[in-house]
Amino acid sequence: MRLLISLEATSDAAYRHTYHHKLRGRFWKALRGTQFEDEHDNNQPLGFAFSNIFPWGDIQAGDERTVIVASPREPLLTTIASDLNMDPTFDIGDMRFRVTDVTPLSVDVGEPGKRGTIQTDTGVFVRLKEEHRQQYGIEADGDGRTYWKPKHTIEPFRDAITANLQHKHDLFAPDYQQGPEEADGDLFDSYELIKTYALPVTVTTGEQVEYVVSKWELGYHVQSDAHRRHLNLALDTGIGVQNGLGFGFINITNDAQ
Repeated sequence: MRLLISLEATSDAAYRHTYHHKLRGRFWKALRGTQFEDEHDNNQPLGFAFSNIFPWGDIQAGDERTVIVASPREPLLTTIASDLNMDPTFDIGDMRFRVTDVTPLSVDVGEPGKRGTIQTDTGVFVRLKEEHRQQYGIEADGDGRTYWKPKHTIEPFRDAITANLQHKHDLFAPDYQQGPEEADGDLFDSYELIKTYALPVTVTTGEQVEYVVSKWELGYHVQSDAHRRHLNLALDTGIGVQNGLGFGFINITNDAQ
């Protein structure tokens, strides 16, 4: 499930490409004092992902922009929508907006047999687990963690996003349903790397780190009802890590028979 949030700029501003921390803060403001507040900084995926504010470009007062937030947890989205309707102020640093409309959306990859492509609308941040490093002979970085780069090849990227989605499945899907790591076949049947880039990111107030993230076009062919659920979960939660900071948000860009 998704919320399409329509915005109107209330002042002129330059577009801030390092919006992640401030945009996350507006959604957490909506969750303050609710059943979800205790999940802040608990080191588990909250089960939501969000787009950038689009379209890109410098902002003039009166401009219309949009942001999308997605989650498999309908009560979480309902809580955010309720807050935005009561308090339409939507300030992301000096990018200042007011919410003009909040519309629920349902996105689905389609029934078994359907083919299509998914594009990562925000950069994907991927952490390689120890088993992935060992399997592919990848040395850990100096701090003991390794984040995916093109030199590591596509296979560990594939395994890492599938393992991450399995973790989200374990958190948010019924126990009796098969997870993506337990299924036959790959989550996606093609991986086209569009670009990688480094981005300074404020992870907490006063702490900034540089992330190397990647953008992809991912092909899919829905193999079964279970595979359909896995792909739809990816659409609801994002792929890779740090979805709660706005990374790994994905959209269907083409759905053909």
